[in-house]
Amino acid sequence: MDRLFYPERVAVIGVSERETNLGRIIAENLFYFGFHGEIFLVGHHGGILFGHKILPTVQDLPEGIDVAIVLTPAPTVSSIVDQCGQKGIKRMVIETGGFREFSEEGAKLEDEILEKARKWGIRFVGPNCIGIVNFENGLCCPFVSLRGFVTRAGRISIISQSGGVALTHLHQLSSMNVRPNKVISMGNKLDFTEIDYLNYLERDANTEIIGLYLESINQGRELMAFARRSSKTILLHKSNTGKASRKIAQFHTAALATDDRVVDAAVRQSGMVRVKNFRQFVHSAMIFTQPPMRGNNLVIISRSGGIAIVAADLAEEHRFNLVPFPEIFLKKVREVFRAKVINPTNPLDLGDLFDFDLYTKILEYTIQRRDVDGIMFQHGAISDTEKASSRRLIEAIMHLSSQYRKPIAFRYHTDDTELAAVRQQFAFPVFSEPEDAMEALAVSRDYYKNKYREVVSVPELLVDKTSVLHIMDNRKDFPSGTLNMDEGFKILGAYGIPVAPYQAVKTPEEAAEAANKIGYPVAAKIMTEHPVHKTDVGAVILNVDSQTSLTNAIDTLRKTPVYRENGMGFLIQKMVKGGTEIILGARRDPSFGAVILVGLGGIFSEILKDTAIGIAPLTLTDAMEMLEELRGHQLFEGYRGQPPLDRDALLNTILRLSRLMTDIPAIQQMDINPVMLFERGKGLQAVDVRIERRQKVKI
Repeated sequence: MDRLFYPERVAVIGVSERETNLGRIIAENLFYFGFHGEIFLVGHHGGILFGHKILPTVQDLPEGIDVAIVLTPAPTVSSIVDQCGQKGIKRMVIETGGFREFSEEGAKLEDEILEKARKWGIRFVGPNCIGIVNFENGLCCPFVSLRGFVTRAGRISIISQSGGVALTHLHQLSSMNVRPNKVISMGNKLDFTEIDYLNYLERDANTEIIGLYLESINQGRELMAFARRSSKTILLHKSNTGKASRKIAQFHTAALATDDRVVDAAVRQSGMVRVKNFRQFVHSAMIFTQPPMRGNNLVIISRSGGIAIVAADLAEEHRFNLVPFPEIFLKKVREVFRAKVINPTNPLDLGDLFDFDLYTKILEYTIQRRDVDGIMFQHGAISDTEKASSRRLIEAIMHLSSQYRKPIAFRYHTDDTELAAVRQQFAFPVFSEPEDAMEALAVSRDYYKNKYREVVSVPELLVDKTSVLHIMDNRKDFPSGTLNMDEGFKILGAYGIPVAPYQAVKTPEEAAEAANKIGYPVAAKIMTEHPVHKTDVGAVILNVDSQTSLTNAIDTLRKTPVYRENGMGFLIQKMVKGGTEIILGARRDPSFGAVILVGLGGIFSEILKDTAIGIAPLTLTDAMEMLEELRGHQLFEGYRGQPPLDRDALLNTILRLSRLMTDIPAIQQMDINPVMLFERGKGLQAVDVRIERRQKVKI
């Protein structure tokens, strides 16, 4: 791929002299950005363009072309791939659209392109893209004119599934003087995928930050694996965030573990940064050009007391700790204030101080403190004199941030012209809004904490995988993919997940015998292979406290439509007293694999939606973070006089569920709902389970 981004000879195929010709714009970009190598133009009408002869055919090209850039009608591309192969060209950028994204006929054309590329050993970008840009050597392939963009190379590279998004990112970064290094528009990613480009940029010494825009993620586990091992900061901008399609709506996990939440979990577990919009993308890129925020201790310094209060509110919102200044320092600050009407603290209001050199000294004193991890500095300038002094102040801030390896989020309030001029003069992030500056610092802090967190591995778990494989194998030829409760509970037991005592029965006599053995009160449930909410369809009767009541309960259950249509018998289960209802679940995501869910709510889980998502296999650290993410996490430590819940038992069960989904690929999805979690030291018990088997999957 080095030769793709650093070619010596490039051919643009599909060029004409017409000003509206898109191939002409590609050539114009290459000349404008000063491509370091040789440029050859191909177009069947011939002619002269920018002093270069337009060759009529690919066969007329000289030997040794490193990259062919193609923008011709879709039906012609397959033939051009053949011609390039015959000419010995091994790399192509196919910018033509009208393929799989357009029609079934286009999909067939794509298949032809891929077949011929494989035949000739050609690797290619696209199709349906705007190509690639390398600002280091002037390789600029888009069919959109980039005149006016900064041509100097920086440290951030962009990989985008959309050409329009790539250009938007490029424009916004340039306006903030965050200089890109490489830009890759993947298009339909028929050959090279984001994983190929990521692996290349990981080796690229001139790329430190990778911006990745995706509308779909087809290689989720590969993406996570790359992010975990990568030394680069990855900003993931993921759109198309609809809910997961649900084949069986009765599974709570399918409803709660949406595609977008799975992406969030993948980002958290693998150490990426998730950005939700263009604004977050550019501000995150800005802050990562500074040293990282390695802790939570923040100091706010401001020329305006009002803005300082706004910033303090934002700091609280983003969970920063505003560390106090030592009294000896505050005393010195009071001495230089003119009116003596401001009480210095953190936030430090410098509204009574107009000496910008003193600002620098205060900043240096603050940033060198060991208990300070970062600074938000709010500044404003209106007069020309203040603007000139402010530029010297910015230079000092840049030096201090670099010297002490700590971030200073500089928010500058001035007129638009001055703000734009400052951003273009200094390769340093300058924010216009306090919200953006504070959010950027929080992104830096959270990234550093997550990327370099200490991961606690899973303790050894004793499981009976063989028994589960036997159960799943016995179900492989059944038309229904759903296991009955008895099978589900046996699977949980095999993996050490505690289940409330139960017995599967067929007749009222067996039910009575089971209840006497288990002990009243019991619950009577219909066993079925069809996933239903038992409470909603009358498939469960609770608190059965005598044999007479049990006989009546069985008779009532037999009369329900669920039993008449799909009943397989009954399950008699001990009523569980006390405890807090927890939902546990899992589903098989097509891209990321096994997804684990934990939450509060029981039958109200889809209403409360207090859930957390993790991607298996989970570490103990992952499981702990899932519980901390719950809004009701305080229950694990005790709340309003209530005893703390058995957090360790729940963590153990989450890890066992993760192991079950990792070991048994035949499981498509499951709900364990409710799980009754007791107070600390008393464990938990699963009360209900539904498991759906994947069809046609090797065990």
